[in-house]
Amino acid sequence: MSTSEYNDESEIKKQIKEAEKINEKLTSSSTGPTLSYTTNPQAVYTSRLLDFKNLPEPKNAIDNKDDDNSFGEYSESLEALDFTELDLE
Repeated sequence: MSTSEYNDESEIKKQIKEAEKINEKLTSSSTGPTLSYTTNPQAVYTSRLLDFKNLPEPKNAIDNKDDDNSFGEYSESLEALDFTELDLE
């Protein structure tokens, strides 16, 4: 092991020890705000399935109920294009 590799390794070990000291201080004397999800023991929490049957039609929806083609009116406009004639350069 060369001197520069040894110095790099000792520097890494120093940084690890310093980080461990900082982590110990943070966990032992945590006075700052922490994320914790607490629930009220007297509260009643329930969940239920949502009913999506009666939602209004989206404003940007395509009316293709009578058409088997899922692209609706957009596929018709694409059929008229001949992509081989496009100058893409």
